[in-house]
Amino acid sequence: GMANISKRSKTLYLLFMMCTCLAAQTPIANRVRVAARHLSQGATVLAKYTDNQRHCLYYIQGEKIFCLDVVLNINEELDFNQHTYKKVVSTSISNGGDYMFVVLDRGEKTGWALEQRFELWRIDSKNRHFTQLGRGFKIEKTKEGYVLSQTVKCLNPRAPRSQQRWMVREQGYDEKGKPLPPQKPYEMK
Repeated sequence: GMANISKRSKTLYLLFMMCTCLAAQTPIANRVRVAARHLSQGATVLAKYTDNQRHCLYYIQGEKIFCLDVVLNINEELDFNQHTYKKVVSTSISNGGDYMFVVLDRGEKTGWALEQRFELWRIDSKNRHFTQLGRGFKIEKTKEGYVLSQTVKCLNPRAPRSQQRWMVREQGYDEKGKPLPPQKPYEMK
């Protein structure tokens, strides 16, 4: 659990402190490479930034996303504005690497198929700010970016849930995370 992660971060941190004396002469790219090599088992790399402005390794460990700054030797967990979520569903990086996109699953709360449990977040690699772009009951990666399927309104709210008819719409986002013109709602079949 958590204790485990902080212990690991400390070992990572010590590793870095040891490497730092050596790394002082080596370029950032080397440090990022070394850091990626020393991630604990089960960790996956999300993005490597080896330029002088960003110098970070982003990685996923135990359904959490971390940003390891190899110049400042700071390893921090991205908290998505204290949003609680169950898992990281998928990630992608925009062309040119300015943005990382993360799809989070907040988990099933109602057991309803159209529950808007998925969230699309964008991380700006230059300032590390994250923004929630939208929520939906389904989020798909497309060539252009992402499409979120969202409920709009119930046509017969008094009916039992299993018989309710819903209007839904698709909201697209381009590869920089800008919303595309909204699509017309349609009835979910």
